[in-house]
Amino acid sequence: MVKKLFGTDGIRSLSNDEIFNVSSLNSLSHAIIKSKKNFKIIVGRDTRESSKKIEDKLVNALKNNGGTVLKAGLISTPAISYLTKKLNCNIGIVISASHNPYQFNGIKFFNKEGEKLSDFDENKIEKNFSKSNKARKYRDKGKIKKINNSFAIYKKKFIQILKKNNFSRKLKVVIDCANGSSYKIVKYVFSKINTNLIYIKDKPNGRNINYKCGSLYPQILTKKVKEKSADFGISFDGDGDRLICCDEKGKIIDGDKILACLTQYFLNKSKLRIDAMIGTTMSNRGLEKFINRIGLKFYKSKVGDKFVYELMKKKKCFIGGEQSGHIILKQFGPSGDGILIALCLIKIISEYDKKTSEIFDLYSSYFQIQKNIKLKDSLDKKNKKINNLIRIYNNKIINGDRVLIRFSGTEPVIRLLVEGKEYNKISVLAKKLAHKIKKFI
Repeated sequence: MVKKLFGTDGIRSLSNDEIFNVSSLNSLSHAIIKSKKNFKIIVGRDTRESSKKIEDKLVNALKNNGGTVLKAGLISTPAISYLTKKLNCNIGIVISASHNPYQFNGIKFFNKEGEKLSDFDENKIEKNFSKSNKARKYRDKGKIKKINNSFAIYKKKFIQILKKNNFSRKLKVVIDCANGSSYKIVKYVFSKINTNLIYIKDKPNGRNINYKCGSLYPQILTKKVKEKSADFGISFDGDGDRLICCDEKGKIIDGDKILACLTQYFLNKSKLRIDAMIGTTMSNRGLEKFINRIGLKFYKSKVGDKFVYELMKKKKCFIGGEQSGHIILKQFGPSGDGILIALCLIKIISEYDKKTSEIFDLYSSYFQIQKNIKLKDSLDKKNKKINNLIRIYNNKIINGDRVLIRFSGTEPVIRLLVEGKEYNKISVLAKKLAHKIKKFI
């Protein structure tokens, strides 16, 4: 039986892994519910071909372990976060591997407040899972209910932003749905806003989720924006909890640039008290200096939107996020939400008589080189030489350049980041460190 279940963001593995078989999902369901009475769970899924099969097995296992299961069907991750709290559920579950290819799948969890589970809660489930008896007889005492109006309930989250005539200037916007779980819900939410919307990659077939599209492959978005002479481009990931954008010239706008724009806007235009912003160890130093320049503090969490939100709560921050495009506005909930941020950005751009490229031109980024080095097997995570490298290069400054080496929490890779002002210089350092890591694998 699998002992270590959770990574950075829930459970994630290849879709044919043993964790997704009937026996393991029964043990997992027992570990979650643990004989509690009136335990209510909401379950949603993304568009990959394995998600419906896993959903069927998991929903039945939860029901057979005594749970009341609300089936939300095909829906985005942030929508499940919102619905978990709104519908008074004990836990929310999304079957999705986020930005990963269709061959992978995962299970993301939210507590009753719609927050990602804490390490403590994850450890408790893991302990219960390892003790669960797979051969235990089912007691069919739970029930399954289908939610038919999940989109309508979720839409209420945006009611203030969606007010009539709330968009000052009609924009032309291209939206890449990544053939993922946002492809229907974004059209439902955006149906009446005063914007000319062009949707691409909105025809999922179970295998094309994230395939050369979405937030990890924004090139297709930039091409379409220029082709259509659009004002703005938005690219979601497979489960809709993050986004990457581009301006009218096709220049990529990453999560750091989005954070800068949003922070400045809310600082100047809202009545909210904003003293600081939360980034991560991956955040560009250009963003950090910009935030300091406008009079705010900049805090760094570990990589992962869960850790961003934990630090936001601790520091009482309104806004936080990642370079990858997970952006959290605490007033609207604890989850990164691509649709929410897309609406906010369209609203901001519509208010200014400027081109999108001018609105996002707030600071000069440091050069960053990022490399993913594949692990051969799970034993590599215990390799002393690799772990020693990770300790040495944990956000370390070397001759003015910053280096970060870490294990990915969502894929079997080591992530290397080298950041500095001179591209040629950091390129040499990145190659040297990548070679050193590969030598130890």
